[in-house]
Amino acid sequence: MFGYIKPFKPEMKMKEFDTYKAVYCGLCKQLGKGYGPFARMTLSYDFTFLAMISLSLQQKCGGFRLEKCMVNPLKKKPCLMACDDLTFSASTAMIMFYYKLKDNILDSGLSGKIKAYALLPFAACARKKAKRMHPEIDRIVGECMAEQFAVEHSDSLSVDRAAEPSARALSMIFAELSEQETEKKVLSRLGYLVGRYVYFIDALDDLEDDAKTGSYNIFYRRAAVQGTPDFGKIREYAAGAVNLTVGEIAAAYELLNIKRYKTILDNLIYLGLHSSLKSVIEKNQKNQVSQNLAELESSGKEIKE
Repeated sequence: MFGYIKPFKPEMKMKEFDTYKAVYCGLCKQLGKGYGPFARMTLSYDFTFLAMISLSLQQKCGGFRLEKCMVNPLKKKPCLMACDDLTFSASTAMIMFYYKLKDNILDSGLSGKIKAYALLPFAACARKKAKRMHPEIDRIVGECMAEQFAVEHSDSLSVDRAAEPSARALSMIFAELSEQETEKKVLSRLGYLVGRYVYFIDALDDLEDDAKTGSYNIFYRRAAVQGTPDFGKIREYAAGAVNLTVGEIAAAYELLNIKRYKTILDNLIYLGLHSSLKSVIEKNQKNQVSQNLAELESSGKEIKE
């Protein structure tokens, strides 16, 4: 997961945002406590969302307290106290971080490989500890990452097949949040769609970079096979896939019996997902304008010469 599931702050009440930040800080504390200070680097909005979903299904909350923050040690901030929901999210973060590094070693350029190799010993140690607590999560992520590797090295041009491993991984991870059969099915569907959303929006976000470096990007590959890629049309198609998935996420979310933090989760689902897509589209448009200007300047120099 890559940090796309975040709140839309302009439409969030101050007390709601403070509560969200307290969960975010609680997860940061749990990562540091469980896996050391470097583990805090894996903290993201997406794993906070996983913790929020887990917390929202519980009858009781462990409570909050004021604690010092590494970023600003002179000021205490509200922080969710340690609980199983945070432990699960932190363990999942470390396991996914480890497998992401393994993937980078296989598919990244030289600089990416060097960074991944440098971080791998720490990640391997953290993953070993997380695996002891949640072996089923390690199995799920490991199998789905292997499946993702196979898909990316096949001739498939299907966006659905490309997103399937990520979707299945989060489907099974979300299902672990409940023992009630009906609730597990809803969570499984929600996780599946969240996995598709994250995969699609990340591919859209990285479109130009992947095209330049030759990295795998299902949207670019699909267009390249059909002829000269038109980035405008590729972005339009990808944004449509993301938008469709957002609608399905909302439908699945509405089937859950949310017991707490509903207004915060409503903000994340109904506003935050769309806001992240808008930010990615605007970034891509700026990049396209800059690229067009650079091409015009280059053409002007050639004419003068």
